[in-house]
Amino acid sequence: MKTVIMNFSGVYPEEDFYRQKAGDYEMVDFTHAEGVNCYCTSEAEQEIKERIRAYGPCGIHFLDSGNYHYLSKFWMEMIDTPFSLLLFDNHTDMQESAFFGLLSCGSWVREAMLSNPLLKSVCIIGPKEADFQRDIPSKQVTWVSAEDLQEGRLQKFREFLEGESCPLYLSVDKDILRGRDAVTNWDQGEMKLDCLLGLIEEAAAARKCIGGDICGENPPESGFCENRELHINSQTNERLKEVMAKVMVNSTNNSNSYQKD
Repeated sequence: MKTVIMNFSGVYPEEDFYRQKAGDYEMVDFTHAEGVNCYCTSEAEQEIKERIRAYGPCGIHFLDSGNYHYLSKFWMEMIDTPFSLLLFDNHTDMQESAFFGLLSCGSWVREAMLSNPLLKSVCIIGPKEADFQRDIPSKQVTWVSAEDLQEGRLQKFREFLEGESCPLYLSVDKDILRGRDAVTNWDQGEMKLDCLLGLIEEAAAARKCIGGDICGENPPESGFCENRELHINSQTNERLKEVMAKVMVNSTNNSNSYQKD
């Protein structure tokens, strides 16, 4: 199963995390797509869904910068069994759409919960307490704030893992990480990469993982050109890919049961 790289901004050709094992990856070029940056028009949504349909939801998908995190919703729509979303992010991505009702990188979790009956529960790890108080409208959502993480309060995360038996879809925005571990085009949290990887492994020990995605690149328009920044993001992408691939091994043998025709 190949890892899909969705190249919207042109940043991935500047990185090298996939080059030594290029045969394990397939890059899909969306650099000429219109109506996709931060918001997604209905025409762009139709085109994107058509182009990724053949890959299915299983495995790992790279989504470019956080501007395109709404792509997670499209991957999850291909899952054909009840599942939960485990999201690591410095933002809730549960705001109401602010631009003519278009799907956006800030509203996609809310929209997925409203539109996908197979999405049974959501756990969001990373945003500040105040953001949760503002954005979270549903008892479907378990949340672990940045303040909880700093104090080592993970009981809600563990209760979420134990609360249901349905598989997980993992989504990681690298803006949850401190600047030493990622360079993004959004404000960032303080989590260490090793901590994030440990939480992913803990989640996978409790529940099967269908698939997952990674975003949080620093696109060209944000001035990504420093080699140091590209190196940091490439290293982190490689480590995330390695750990997420490992935890999904047990699920890939049953991947057909997770994918809509």
